[in-house]
Amino acid sequence: MSRHGTPPPLHRLRLLVGVVVCAVIFTFAPTIAQAAFVGSATATMEVRTYAIPAPVGITGTFSCTTNKLSMTVTLTDFGAVNRATGYTVTLTAPSGQVTTNNLPATSRATTITRASSTVGNYTLRIRATVGSWTGQNLERVLTCP
Repeated sequence: MSRHGTPPPLHRLRLLVGVVVCAVIFTFAPTIAQAAFVGSATATMEVRTYAIPAPVGITGTFSCTTNKLSMTVTLTDFGAVNRATGYTVTLTAPSGQVTTNNLPATSRATTITRASSTVGNYTLRIRATVGSWTGQNLERVLTCP
């Protein structure tokens, strides 16, 4: 330092160069860091639909009480549905009352009974489920002999 408190010219030059270097670094550093993250990637997404078909074919028997006010259906097998996570079997009485059995996908046999307050046709429905979605019904109308 000189006697009057002013730095010598060499110190001023160093200080000026240091300020310029810092300014350049702080100006371009974010751009350099950002350049490392520039670019994009995309993932392809494929969307499809699946109409859940009805099971095909039923093997089993049914019987009625003598007054024809109750029916029992025993299913020993029905056609498996691809991708099914379960099955719903319903028996609807002539009076409109419904009994429902839910089956896991690994089971295609059940017994279901429904009583009715009137005589007439009973309707058996079997449908596959895939998660929370339901498929088309396999439907049979059963009449007590």
